[in-house]
Amino acid sequence: MKKRTLFLLMASLIVAQNIPINMDAPVYDFLERHESRGHINSENWSTRPYTHSQITSMLVEIESHKAELSNQELQILKWYQQSFNRNFSKETLTFPWSRSNWSRILRTETSDARPLFMTYHQGNASAWISWSETFRIQNNAKASRGYHTDHLEISGSKGPIAFSTQYTFFRVTRHEKFSELPDSYKEGYLLDRDYMKWINWGYPTSSLTYTHPDFTLGIHRQPVYWGYSATNSPILSDNINPLPYVEWTTQMPHLRFKFMHARLSPNEKVKQDTTNERRNLSAHRVEFDLTPNFEFAFNEFVVYAYRDFELGYLNPVNFLFAEEQVQGDLDNKLMALDFKWKIIPGLTSYGTWFFDELDFWKLFSGWWGNKFVFQLGATYYPKRNLPSLSLEYTAARPWTYTHKNPINSFTSGGRALGLPLGPNSSILSISSTWSYSSKLNIWALYEWETNYDGVGSDILQAYSYTELEENPSEGFWNGDKNQSTYFQVLAQYRMTQSLSFGIDVAQREKLTTTLSAKFRY
Repeated sequence: MKKRTLFLLMASLIVAQNIPINMDAPVYDFLERHESRGHINSENWSTRPYTHSQITSMLVEIESHKAELSNQELQILKWYQQSFNRNFSKETLTFPWSRSNWSRILRTETSDARPLFMTYHQGNASAWISWSETFRIQNNAKASRGYHTDHLEISGSKGPIAFSTQYTFFRVTRHEKFSELPDSYKEGYLLDRDYMKWINWGYPTSSLTYTHPDFTLGIHRQPVYWGYSATNSPILSDNINPLPYVEWTTQMPHLRFKFMHARLSPNEKVKQDTTNERRNLSAHRVEFDLTPNFEFAFNEFVVYAYRDFELGYLNPVNFLFAEEQVQGDLDNKLMALDFKWKIIPGLTSYGTWFFDELDFWKLFSGWWGNKFVFQLGATYYPKRNLPSLSLEYTAARPWTYTHKNPINSFTSGGRALGLPLGPNSSILSISSTWSYSSKLNIWALYEWETNYDGVGSDILQAYSYTELEENPSEGFWNGDKNQSTYFQVLAQYRMTQSLSFGIDVAQREKLTTTLSAKFRY
């Protein structure tokens, strides 16, 4: 009872800090490990990014089980508690040249908040400014290049209102023998001039939320990730540029609901005037806890174009498939079912069925109109602080995510909103994560990817019902298969809360090695 009271008290104090945390933060792996082992509730795994308040609340829950944690796990917990601590002890304004800030950069006390560039605290209002510099050297066995990232964040809250605005600027050295852009480039304006040494691009993210005891309302430009897969969700993945969207969420015991309405980027090249075609996404997700260890979710989507907003799609509780039919069946409606089952403490299975058009009488016939993605996976986290093991298989039918009018495809900027490989493909992956200590994280991934080159492979390809009915498919996939493998090992060592180093070795067609150093303040 005391533990639960403490948790509720902490949650009430930080409820307004609905500030999203980058999905590449190592804390995600730590939280998922303890969620699988039953140390925290399962209400946050399916939709990301997590907010500052969610992470802080989950850390409090883990601490309530400290009798079950090893010494290593307790050290890791304390490290993250310090990293996310925003309880500024004094009502004051601190400056970058503050001696106390500078003196803590190279130290790792767990009782203080990590050093920040500037902080402000007065009454129920608090804010902070932080920035980071990441310096990398990449080598592909033919050449080396520099790859740098600058990141600025301004975040805070006042009562029930929380805000965050961030800007990330990327710079890659131009080199003829190393011309591939990093995976961090997804879409958008690329400053690439022959006379410049660097190729540059930048992404803004921001959030403004209002938290009421019964709901949360927000306007964002953030990555959106729905689904239980760690990296390859068929539903909504971070394969695209962060979306601008409005969001309304609410929850009650054993039930959670999330609605969003987003603006999608044009699939064709952006025009230099205001004639760019408008593309939008309306989506909602409802989750049910059928048992303490089994949760089930229903997702619904509509992609529509040629108008700024459709009022019927702006209603969070409207059935989107019914509204789309009323509008004249002009748009692209899609659905998904997914589940998560904690079989035993530490062992979690999950699955997804994302579908567009279906005919259950032709489900196993190879009919082209059965457009769906099937995914099944499992993750095991040992009781002791040992490496995890994840196994996942995903298969995508031809024409999945496509539409007869390509402007209504399930895409943004020509990239799939869901599975990055797109339609007419399959992928088998094995991965492992390991927090060896509070300072060292290791992550490994091996994937077998198969792409088929037949019709239905191009996510932006238009099609005719008549032509496809006259030339039916004969199997699950179309065309000849092209197989490839992908391998990646990433290690990160955090010397202090402000300074970290990393090495990233990856191979798809070429072996690429990246050495990095990051300073944040």
